[in-house]
Amino acid sequence: MIDRMQEFFQRLLSMFRHDELDRELDAEMAEHLALAIDENQERGLSPEEARREALIQLGGRTQARERHREARGLQVIDTFLQDLRYGLRGLVKNPGFTAAAVLTLALGIAVNASMFSMVSGFLLRRPPGREPERVLAITSINPAGGLFLADVALVSPPNYLVWRSTTDVFESMAAADENRTANLTWHGQTQAVPAAAVSADYFAVLGVTPELGRAFYKEEEQAGRDHVIILSHDLWDRDFGSDPSVVGRTVRINREDCAVIGIMPANFRMMGFTPQLWTPLVFSATDITPAARKYRSLNVFARLKPAATLEQARTELKMMGRRAEEDFPDAEKGWGVAARTLPDFLVYSFGIRNPLIVIMTVVGFVLLIACANVAGLLLARAGTRRKELAIRMSLGASRRRIIRQLLTEGLMIALLGGGGGLLLAYWGIKFLAAGMQFNEAVSAVPLTLDTNVLLFSLAVSLLSAILCSLAPAVSASRANVNSNLQSASRGATSGRSHSRFRRVLVTGEIAAALFLLTGCGLLLRAVYMIEHQMMGFRVERLLTAGLTLDTAHYKRPEQQAVFTQELIRAVQKIPGAESVAATSDLPASGFNRTTFQIKGERESRASQRPSVLDFLVTADFFRTAEVPLLHGRSFAESDNDSAPRVVVVNQEFAHRYFKDQDPLGKQIQLEVSGLTPVWSEIVGVVGNVKTYSEDTRYDPAVYEAYVQRPLPYFSLMIRTSADPNSLIPELRKAVAQTDVELPLARVMSMSTVIDLQKGGDVLFAQMLAAFAVLALTLAAIGIYGLISYSVGQRTHEIAIRMALGAQARAVRRMVLREGFKMAAIGTTIGLALALPLPRVFTAMFNDLPAGDPRAYVIVLVVTVAVAVLATYIPARRASRIDPISALHSE
Repeated sequence: MIDRMQEFFQRLLSMFRHDELDRELDAEMAEHLALAIDENQERGLSPEEARREALIQLGGRTQARERHREARGLQVIDTFLQDLRYGLRGLVKNPGFTAAAVLTLALGIAVNASMFSMVSGFLLRRPPGREPERVLAITSINPAGGLFLADVALVSPPNYLVWRSTTDVFESMAAADENRTANLTWHGQTQAVPAAAVSADYFAVLGVTPELGRAFYKEEEQAGRDHVIILSHDLWDRDFGSDPSVVGRTVRINREDCAVIGIMPANFRMMGFTPQLWTPLVFSATDITPAARKYRSLNVFARLKPAATLEQARTELKMMGRRAEEDFPDAEKGWGVAARTLPDFLVYSFGIRNPLIVIMTVVGFVLLIACANVAGLLLARAGTRRKELAIRMSLGASRRRIIRQLLTEGLMIALLGGGGGLLLAYWGIKFLAAGMQFNEAVSAVPLTLDTNVLLFSLAVSLLSAILCSLAPAVSASRANVNSNLQSASRGATSGRSHSRFRRVLVTGEIAAALFLLTGCGLLLRAVYMIEHQMMGFRVERLLTAGLTLDTAHYKRPEQQAVFTQELIRAVQKIPGAESVAATSDLPASGFNRTTFQIKGERESRASQRPSVLDFLVTADFFRTAEVPLLHGRSFAESDNDSAPRVVVVNQEFAHRYFKDQDPLGKQIQLEVSGLTPVWSEIVGVVGNVKTYSEDTRYDPAVYEAYVQRPLPYFSLMIRTSADPNSLIPELRKAVAQTDVELPLARVMSMSTVIDLQKGGDVLFAQMLAAFAVLALTLAAIGIYGLISYSVGQRTHEIAIRMALGAQARAVRRMVLREGFKMAAIGTTIGLALALPLPRVFTAMFNDLPAGDPRAYVIVLVVTVAVAVLATYIPARRASRIDPISALHSE
């Protein structure tokens, strides 16, 4: 074994000493030659005869050198290096061909690498912490479904507490309430910060530890002992200047002094979770009652024991879910429990997998079309090298050797294209990251040219080398040596076979381009319909801002109601403010569901009751949002906390639950967390408002009077007579005059709110459109290249036709017919492949608008028009061939 390794390394080293070893061999051969000449002369031969006989005995010097190289080196590597040197010389001699092939592949590889950076950032990036695959995200399964994913519903506090105390497969379990806002005051400045309340085991379950300080203690989950916080690295760096002495110091959170006990590391970011600080999760007495099972607000995470498996955990959780259903049927009937590993949960709940699949499929088709173009270029180049390849084969080169040489050249082109593609991808990723700032959760995911992208680019380059050069290499190796060595073999079989294969490639390009264009057209049409759908209210000239009231100063509901009314009166005095209202959720940008029952109908279990969107609004909400009142009345100032409870419902509520009958005067009972259910009278019906700007459906909605059930959080809405952004400074002053320690959050126009929600759709549509145009352009280049090559090959034939009387129009028509035939076949194949796309998209994207049949017609017309245009230019050139000049040149 050792001897073999030594021999291998000796052979490997000899490959880098070719010149030195060749000189030694030449010297040794010269000595042998001289000795042989002397011996022949001693036998009586003349010097010339003696030298001739010596050379015959020793064999050819070149052949001897090659045999010696094979004996001393590694033949495979040596041959590969020879092919590289030969191929590099060939590429340098043909700069136009090299530039066209490399640039085409660089474009295809660049868009693939850029888009794969999203796959790497969103799907392949490991969550922070120790062994994230051992961490499970436990969620509820909503039997009634929901606006988004039914099997990632939140968990109720009682369920979490039971699971934490009885499970045998988990090391520990933790919970987090991620939907909180904290008013942070530091050095006299107050700001609203996204926050999360987490159990003491939260960071231990995820397998992370603070960079500075410590995590929460168990006893800090108790009321009165929970005045401690942990800061994110970003918040610490941005607002505290990365000062380590902040740990142990006191800051004000919601007007209460809290000690900073820890700073989390910079890499502690979970996709979809963007809190800037963490507080202990404290359960009240109400949270642990059986009635609290109906109110689900927690994300639950658990770490598996070393010997436990995911299936064991799921079995255990299902048993506990069935037990809860048996013990508490009123709240748990039909509900289930789901468990996923943390990486799977983050990707699944974020909902980006299907869009990325579509994007990667699109850029994959772009790369295939680019490879087909380069394969066509290689076929054309092989056609010009028929005589060279025939000579090499006549001198003894095998088909395998020819294929290997051409594959090596293709590999060099692909690697050069990969290098250029990475350079373009570097800028493409920066451009992509800049376009993904429409959402905090999306922008928090880093997009970089990381190891995954580099390895993917290398794999794509190698795949491109095979796709581009294998078929041309095999085709070229089948050349007829005798016919290719004849100077007059214009119509050689090899040339015709090359042309046929290029036609197949271009036809495939057209089919792929039409399939891609059709899919992109259907998706773009769906996105356009979503973008331009009616919201149900007037979005323009509407300013919004969020506020969160702290319980230290606004603990009682009546205090919250008084502050809100005072603030509205203060804001109404701002010049340019036409009307002002407060709402628990902005229209078309948020939702809060609750179950209900109608008075007089058979009472059902809580788990089987229907749910509606529940909004709390002040009296001028419908006037401010310009939501039309259809029947009855809106809220009045007299609808206060001492008056009978009243609600307003939307048109969809009346249609679904009252069969379009008049619902005025009917009573409903809303199931609200922590409150005793009361009956409320329906006093009005308003128009439908989209639940979410990217949703195509209307949901039943109930509007409650804010004064009758105040909340510690709400959003202001100001209808303005001018640019909404011009009122922002005055709005801040009005809030500060009412309460100087209350910060505004998310201050922006309603148009900006909607635009930020639709930012993903806009970026998605822009990328689809860009890639579709690129694919069509590459296909057009392929058609143009093929027809131009065909015209060049048939110049002699066309010249004879014209010399015999053929008109320029007939020649042009002949060439156009060739391009149109390929376009017809390609579009037919592409249309057949594209027919199932609407059903595929409907299955991938919920509530996607139905596909528009006009997209098929438009794409077909555009593809054929581009194909004809790409064919017309070489056809026009063919019709202008001078027969005399062409025949003389032959």
